[in-house]
Amino acid sequence: MDWEHEHPINLSEEEGQLAVDIYIKDDDLVIVSPISGVTMNDIEILVHGDMLIIRGNRLPPENPKVTDYLYRECYWGPFSKTIILPRDVDTSNIKASLKDGILIIRIPKIKTEGVKKISIED
Repeated sequence: MDWEHEHPINLSEEEGQLAVDIYIKDDDLVIVSPISGVTMNDIEILVHGDMLIIRGNRLPPENPKVTDYLYRECYWGPFSKTIILPRDVDTSNIKASLKDGILIIRIPKIKTEGVKKISIED
């Protein structure tokens, strides 16, 4: 059996996407992402306008050559995720934590008046 790859994997051109869950809890917008194999030093969280950007780099515990792989399912290398935020969040009070490979970002929601009826003048 020939273990050589027909189409070599080019690690320098890949960028992985993060899987995220987003929900509302206790007046916070909560973003949860499993990111195993990284520390907070490997992750950068940015706010740019109405976008939250999570990016970083996940390095393999060893550095095998591409031709050494028999099967490759894990993603190693740079990753990013851009999330468009709703208007009613306070981006100046974002809190992030990383524990047991789970990134949790909490963004407080801003209290809004809801629907306001406007009277029409003659």
